[in-house]
Amino acid sequence: MTTFVLVHGAFVGGWYWRWVARHLRAAGYQVVVPTMTGLGHRAHLATPEVSLETHIQDILTIYRYEDLRETILIGHSYGGMIVAGVADRVPDRVSHLVYFDSDVPRDRDTSAPASRHEALSARARAGDGWRVPAPVEFFRSQLDGQPASTIDWFLERLVPHPVRTWLEPIHLGGAAAPIPTTYLRCLVGYAPGDEDTARQDARISSEQSWRYRELDAPHMALVTHPAQSAHLFIEAARTAP
Repeated sequence: MTTFVLVHGAFVGGWYWRWVARHLRAAGYQVVVPTMTGLGHRAHLATPEVSLETHIQDILTIYRYEDLRETILIGHSYGGMIVAGVADRVPDRVSHLVYFDSDVPRDRDTSAPASRHEALSARARAGDGWRVPAPVEFFRSQLDGQPASTIDWFLERLVPHPVRTWLEPIHLGGAAAPIPTTYLRCLVGYAPGDEDTARQDARISSEQSWRYRELDAPHMALVTHPAQSAHLFIEAARTAP
């Protein structure tokens, strides 16, 4: 049976897939929703040593102990770095790779572009020195229009994110290249000329074999548009070999 592995982004945990996961389960799919070290219900495990490699290993460990195979591996936002690393190491266990409005790295890329490293480091230094405080107002704006109870529930679960994970380069050997891949772009809320968006678009367009899908929703579509997001994920599952 096809299994979805849903990898979260920064400041959150596996909990923020709950809206999408219920649609996937209702459609008959198995869903695995891990939380990475130092985030979500594992926030108490955060240390300055938590790195990008730590988070890749978190998901690889799930693959090993749950013996996951024939998976649809999906990464949202920062989670794109993680799924890229995981797919590169266990390509035989990934039937389809989905980047969901996320980082799409090449070998030696960092999650944050080099031009932003100092600003992120400064934000961490203003806090406890090694974590960036959650941008609460950004998330609040992304959830505009949702019930107040949903917004409050969501914001209460945000935690600071280890800055090292954004500054450490990823190491990719190219083993994931043959995996069918979809990039899902959320269209709402991006400023024209945004450098990060332009960088991602250039990276996506360089991969001629990738599928490209758009969703008329903000970055947090997994909360605001869960049914539509799940539909696109299921489309990826049905096109997997």
